[in-house]
Amino acid sequence: MHNTQRQESLEVTRDLLVRYDRPGPRYTSYPTVPAWSEAFSEKDYRDCLDRAAARTGEPLSLYVHIPFCERRCAFCGCNSIATEKKDVVVKYLDHLELELRMLADTLAATRPLKQIHWGGGTPTYLDTPQMRRLFEAIADVFEVAEDAEIAIETDPRVTTPEQIALLRELGFNRISMGVQDLDPEVQCAIGRNQTEEQTRTLVQLCRDAGFEGLNMDLVYGLPGQTLASWTKTIPRIIEMRPDRLAVYSCAYLPDKMHNQRKLDATIMPTGPEKYALFAEARRMLTEAGYRAIGMDHFALPHDELTHAMDERRLHRNFMGYTVVPSSDMVACGISAIGEVGGGYAQNEKKLSRYYQALEEGRFSTALGCLLSDDDEIRRWVIRTLMCNFFLDFSELQRRYGVEFGQYFADEQESLAEFRDEGFVDWDETGLKVLPLGQVFVRNIAMIFDAYLKGRGAQSARFSRTV
Repeated sequence: MHNTQRQESLEVTRDLLVRYDRPGPRYTSYPTVPAWSEAFSEKDYRDCLDRAAARTGEPLSLYVHIPFCERRCAFCGCNSIATEKKDVVVKYLDHLELELRMLADTLAATRPLKQIHWGGGTPTYLDTPQMRRLFEAIADVFEVAEDAEIAIETDPRVTTPEQIALLRELGFNRISMGVQDLDPEVQCAIGRNQTEEQTRTLVQLCRDAGFEGLNMDLVYGLPGQTLASWTKTIPRIIEMRPDRLAVYSCAYLPDKMHNQRKLDATIMPTGPEKYALFAEARRMLTEAGYRAIGMDHFALPHDELTHAMDERRLHRNFMGYTVVPSSDMVACGISAIGEVGGGYAQNEKKLSRYYQALEEGRFSTALGCLLSDDDEIRRWVIRTLMCNFFLDFSELQRRYGVEFGQYFADEQESLAEFRDEGFVDWDETGLKVLPLGQVFVRNIAMIFDAYLKGRGAQSARFSRTV
């Protein structure tokens, strides 16, 4: 490869940040959601499930969405329902069980669950009997592999010792907790008052219970964050020593997420100032022994994400970076997205429509897409670059029967520009994303996105890439 040593020494400049900080997808899927269609029908989804069932014996992932929160944080971009009326859970669980049985009718006989993830909302909004009920509903209709990764998202403000004990009893082995920032002024600005003591207490409960993996989520670009306050938060997080950290960019989309209109945009760091927060977190975490994973994750050297990255077998789906190589992921609950049988399918976002569909014996499919051969190729290329920062041309040829230089001839001009910037390099064996380019990996992935060409105004539906 050309001039790799010189390029790897380049620093991220203000000019680069100004030029390349633009709206762009995070590529948890390809094609991305704006390219999906309401014409994708429930029959299309059932056909996808049938194709997935034919992959006998292959591992399967399951995502369950619990949308409820007592209060919705102002920065949140998740599909959630803020309510203190806990009785809403009973009816929701009734319908989750209906959906699980419908999925199991197609898949349970052929596909063991290798990965289970409860997300939200706040899954620990459920009380312990409800949590047990939901897990047993899954285990009653699916075979859960003995070595399955079973994970849950939690809120330290509402998660109890009894819930943690039950989760371990049920077999949960990975727990993720939202922290965002430890600074009280930032917390006040986003409507999430979470004391450091609450976070530390939950960490200790998880350690004492024997959880194999402890994840924390931080967010940079929140109102009121400064480099001075941020550099006080990061060392305290390092002291708690989570196995993994996600350091997410605040996706500020107030036109789409109405709750974000409560945020004071005038005190939100943007552009170079925002990136400086991530750069400082990266520096402090790597100096403390963490390894950078993908575009925004960090893991300790013993973590399986680190091993997967070193061996170039890291994977990515709607649940984030993972080592579980499931070819399909099914999803339950309102707004939940499945990636299954050569397509994507998203459930209705409104409870009443979700309930009605299931009561009529239908999946509540609201929109989705079927992947073309070109979609499959581009999805694999984008994911490979975003996960492993390397694209093996021979593997592309083996999987899809295409030669990189011929198939992506139209993309070569943009790639050449990025090579001149020091973002990428390539030779006859493959394309490598250099350390400087890893900061802009979303921009690099956008080169291969056929749906962005001519999309224009739709770019406003994406968060900014830095």
